Amino acid sequence: MQLMPKKNRNKTTPTSGRLVIEQDKVHQALTDPVLVIESPCFTKKNAEELVFEIPNIIPRLPISWYSPAIDRAMPPKRTVAALLTREEEGVLFRQYNYARLQLQTLQDKITHSRKPKQHDLHELVRWYDISIDKRAHIVERNLALVLAMAKRSWATGEYADLVAEGNVALVRSVDRFNCELGFKFSTYACRALTTAFNRFGRKQSKHRDTIPFEFDTDREPVLRNEFEFDIPQEHIHALRTIVRSGEAQLTAVEQEVLRYRFGLFAAQNPPRLTLEKVGRVLGISKERVRQVQIRALGKIREVFEMQFPADLLAG
Repeated sequence: MQLMPKKNRNKTTPTSGRLVIEQDKVHQALTDPVLVIESPCFTKKNAEELVFEIPNIIPRLPISWYSPAIDRAMPPKRTVAALLTREEEGVLFRQYNYARLQLQTLQDKITHSRKPKQHDLHELVRWYDISIDKRAHIVERNLALVLAMAKRSWATGEYADLVAEGNVALVRSVDRFNCELGFKFSTYACRALTTAFNRFGRKQSKHRDTIPFEFDTDREPVLRNEFEFDIPQEHIHALRTIVRSGEAQLTAVEQEVLRYRFGLFAAQNPPRLTLEKVGRVLGISKERVRQVQIRALGKIREVFEMQFPADLLAG
């Protein structure tokens, strides 16, 4: 996705239906957890021009060959797909992380504002779209890694299920890869895929004889009371450790929201404020507090899933 000319960046949406869609996009952009991998060129005055104004456009290749759902009786066919070169990886990952840096900056700015400016909202959506597009570009050019690694681990579960696990691991690898270290992304991604497949195999072995139960951890439970839940003490300790370590890249307002909502840094029996009360303390709306909480917990979950086994997370 090429950068939109400045004169068109603040174009007003024409229809009421489109306005609803834009509001949904704004909410999504505000709650999406963003981890940024910094690059030395980001600190330069003309950083955006250096990152995006490149002489060669990296092509988007068709992915019609990508067929994860196959019959177990028939082995998957060999896939031939061109991976990105080291130079192409550097270009796309810098563009992706620069877009996330701008997105993170706008998230913080809008969060602290009682009435965000339309310009900031348009910029938020624009950089969100750019980041999603760049991540999709990187993922598309590395899908062959998922299929290749899934073939090696086919014995641990159904091939299509392994590919689904691999897709998730690949996206998370894109979020955490540092192209400035000089390594190929495939080296980093293959290790993450192996870990994901091994974890999936252990989980399958443990629950093979039980009734499957689908649970979406991204959805908040429906509770009669805002604090009608019990978080194990070891999870609270791990949560404090992650927040204090800075590994989740939580902003100041995200840390404040978690502190007031879950009493992370208080002594025994810490007070847990409602969304509305936290909003009063921080001077922002209840809805903004909820958006910050979703975003912060999403960042922490990413770190949790990198550090802890699936059994602990499922608990």
